[in-house]
Amino acid sequence: MDMNVIIKRTANTVSGAVLAVCLAAALLVPAHTRAAERLSNAQIVRNFNIIAFGNEYTRQRFERVRKWKRPITARIDGSPPAYFEDFVRQHLADISKLTGHPARLAYSERIRRAKRVPKGINAKSFNMFLLYYPMADMTGVVRKQLGTRMDPSLRRLKAGQSTCEAQVFKKGDEIRTAVILFPAYGDKTTLRACVVEELTQVMGLINDSNNVRPSIFNDESRYFELTGHDRLLLRILYDPRMTIGLPRRDAMRQAHTILNEIHPR
Repeated sequence: MDMNVIIKRTANTVSGAVLAVCLAAALLVPAHTRAAERLSNAQIVRNFNIIAFGNEYTRQRFERVRKWKRPITARIDGSPPAYFEDFVRQHLADISKLTGHPARLAYSERIRRAKRVPKGINAKSFNMFLLYYPMADMTGVVRKQLGTRMDPSLRRLKAGQSTCEAQVFKKGDEIRTAVILFPAYGDKTTLRACVVEELTQVMGLINDSNNVRPSIFNDESRYFELTGHDRLLLRILYDPRMTIGLPRRDAMRQAHTILNEIHPR
C-alpha cells in the first residue's frame, strides 16, 4: 500500500483561551449562516480542487480522486478522557450523515469494559486507528505498529510544530486505512479541534491551504468546527458520481454539476 502524509494545524500557536472563545462562537452560530461563507459555486469548486488534490507537505498534486470504499470501523487505543470518545463518536456520525459513507467507533477500553463491543468485531475489523498516548509513550507505540513510517509525524509533534498528525494508507486510489496520533495534552478544546480536522481530512480532503476560507483546512483560520463550505466539500467528494480513481479533470466537471444541484445559486 502507498501512503500520504497529512500535515495538520499547529493549534499550539493559539492560546487555549482564544481557542475556547472561537470554539464557543462556532458552536453558538451555525456555520452556514455566516456572511463569510457567501462564496460562489465556482470558488467552492476551486477550493475542492486545492484540498482534494494536493498535499501541503510534499507539494505534490494528485491527478485522481482518493477516498474510502469500505465502511470505516474505528478504534481508540490508549486511555483518553470520556469526552474524547464522545467527540470521535459524534464526528464520525456527522461525517457519515453528510457523506452517506458508514463510519463508526467500535472499540476502546471503555467500550470493552462496558461490554459494548459490537458483535462480530475482531482485530481485522478495524481500518481507522486513533492513538491517544502521552508523547513519552507515543513513539514506542507507533513504531511497534508501523515501524518508522510515521517518524516525520512524530518529529513534528515532538518539536511542537503540530498538535496532532494523521496518515492514510491506500491501495491505488482507495483509502484503506488511517492512523491518527493524538498526544495526551489534557486540553479539551485542542482535542476537539484535532478530532474534527483529522477525521475530516482522512476522508480524502487531505490538503491544507491558507488560500481556502472559511475552512478548517486553513491553518490561519480560527474555525474549529466544520464550516458550511467544508460540509459541501465532503458532500461533493462522496457523491456517487465522484468515483475512486476519477481523473482530476473529469472530477472538476463532476464537482460543478454536483454543487449546482446541492447548492443552487
